[in-house]
Amino acid sequence: MILEEGTLQFDFSDALTGFKFDEPDKTSPNFHGLSHCMKAVDFVVELDDCYLFIEIKDYRDSSRFSDNGEFNDLVKILFTKFRDSFIYRWAEEKTDKPIKYLCLIELENPLISRLMTELKRMLPQTTPNARWRKPVAVACIIANVDSWNASFPDWQISRI
Repeated sequence: MILEEGTLQFDFSDALTGFKFDEPDKTSPNFHGLSHCMKAVDFVVELDDCYLFIEIKDYRDSSRFSDNGEFNDLVKILFTKFRDSFIYRWAEEKTDKPIKYLCLIELENPLISRLMTELKRMLPQTTPNARWRKPVAVACIIANVDSWNASFPDWQISRI
């Protein structure tokens, strides 16, 4: 299965299903209809053993992250997109498998590492107490195209 976002093409050959989750076309069967009040990740991909929530951002001009305001805004955006997508999928009864949050961020590596630390702090990946039966996300990974292709050889990204 091939999914496209902008000039990027993702190959999810082993996926059961996959679709553009932030679909703007009201006639699409994947249009969720709540864009006016909730955010959504770019793609949802279903594999045999989990769901992938995938968000894509291009910040190759990282000069805008010279102050913490822009950086903190990006962390909040990424967190909100996961949280709202989780609520959408929960309401659809599509949270029956573990969820991995993968963010493709075109950004300099030191900023990616810092961003992943902050996002993991905000996103529960473990069960915080005995009342929780399962984590909200089992993984949170932020990568650029090169590190994505090295980390996920079965899900290669190419430019079109």
